[in-house]
Amino acid sequence: MTDIQAVLLDMGGVILHMAHAHGFPVDRLDWRGRQAMLERMRSAGGKATLEDLEQWVFAPWRARYESRQESGKEASWSPHLERLRQKAGIETPDFDLLRAWFRPYGERLEPLEGAATALRELESMNVGLALVSNVPLPGALYREILERYGLLSCFDNCLFSYDCGSRKPSPAMLRRALAAMAAKPGSAVMVGDRRDRDIAAGRSAGVQTVWIESEDGGGPNPDFTIGTLAELPELLRVRSES
Repeated sequence: MTDIQAVLLDMGGVILHMAHAHGFPVDRLDWRGRQAMLERMRSAGGKATLEDLEQWVFAPWRARYESRQESGKEASWSPHLERLRQKAGIETPDFDLLRAWFRPYGERLEPLEGAATALRELESMNVGLALVSNVPLPGALYREILERYGLLSCFDNCLFSYDCGSRKPSPAMLRRALAAMAAKPGSAVMVGDRRDRDIAAGRSAGVQTVWIESEDGGGPNPDFTIGTLAELPELLRVRSES
């Protein structure tokens, strides 16, 4: 591994334990989130039911969500929330409604063991750190989780697919992060737990790749494999000396 100046990191399965692969509320937490969304609407003078939320927002959003891999970008919530506002008679912004739904799930998210220590160790090695993550909701919701655990300040840049208009395995977010840090691909490494997305994106961007071993279903082979993020600082030190 050549001298590394920039480390690009996925979020779920690398830094945060996301509870499941989707990155948004499901099952009981989905129900609790919908109740919270209704309460937020009632406080604004709106009227709706759980059935209304399913018909006006969640069912049409899921239909778009299922095609995200083919389209190469995340499904937008905006048209469905605009429909909700019109029918419920409210002016509550998209973000406030989504935050209400997300909160019960977001409260369950927490850093993986050793992740915080690894990030701070990487900072001490004077390498630039950027987050490049596929997420189905506005990145600000996930920023709040990172901020809660004191991790947001570790990153020079945080790029989320919902906001950027592209998702891995496209290399677009990685290239954008490298440009922001003025780092060349040959001096960067992409770290992720999904070979079909993270490692594929890294290869397309021309950076070295480190796979955090998982049951990801296959994809391009990485340059290096580790068990957790806690092993990354030592890998970078050993490889830079060899």
